[in-house]
Amino acid sequence: MSINWFPGHMAKTLYAIQSLSNINLVIEIVDARAIRATTNQTLTKHFQQTKLIVALKSDLADVTNIKLEENMLIGSIKDKHLHKRVINKLNEIFEKKMDQFKQKGLLNPTFYGVVVGLPNVGKSSFINLLNPPAKLLASNYPGTTKKKQLIRVNKNYFLYDTPGVLIKKNLNTENIYRLALVGIIKKELLPMREVLMWGYEYLKKHYLNMLLKKYELTNAPDFNDFLKFICRKYFFISSKNFLDENRGLNFLYNDWLNNLKINYEK
Repeated sequence: MSINWFPGHMAKTLYAIQSLSNINLVIEIVDARAIRATTNQTLTKHFQQTKLIVALKSDLADVTNIKLEENMLIGSIKDKHLHKRVINKLNEIFEKKMDQFKQKGLLNPTFYGVVVGLPNVGKSSFINLLNPPAKLLASNYPGTTKKKQLIRVNKNYFLYDTPGVLIKKNLNTENIYRLALVGIIKKELLPMREVLMWGYEYLKKHYLNMLLKKYELTNAPDFNDFLKFICRKYFFISSKNFLDENRGLNFLYNDWLNNLKINYEK
């Protein structure tokens, strides 16, 4: 499977982001469950400024073997310390420039950043965390933010929130499935049985004990038998007394999206 995601309106959004002036920092929001797959180099390569990566949804991620880069934070919007960690990292990044400005008599220099990322990685939630009064619209559905917005974080930092842009050319099948399983690509756009079949094989390979325990299995059958087992276990039965596999697929998708602690890039 190969998808080239570059619709015209996304190209316009990309142009609008790149046209921002006086940007000192790019903050890319990624998903801690699939950091490489949710990094968008097509978008960020146009910026020459310092880059900070913030991997969100760590509460849903297996972070045990993730290696942190120099300018990278992993956390969750639910973490009450994340706000302070982000501000401390910004102060660290701009420490030398702040000192230079202060030597010239400017005590409160201002720096402008742009927050970018794929749809539904948590950009608006991230900015709401930094500045709750901003009350940006945030949801669990891709494409909520429609235009760039300037938000004041504190006296030193201002951030542009931008629409999520899925510009990742020629995605391979596995990365398409990863993006679907973390909610970046809408499930309606893909054959959900194939996506979940890939996810099930991934769980069998890397998280077998978790899979067995979660669904009270003694062994892991093939996916079709597993799906039938799920339908029986949770009583997904149609009015004609057939197994309702569509309900089973939707249940598994939502369960894996919201309730697993997983790393899809082992």
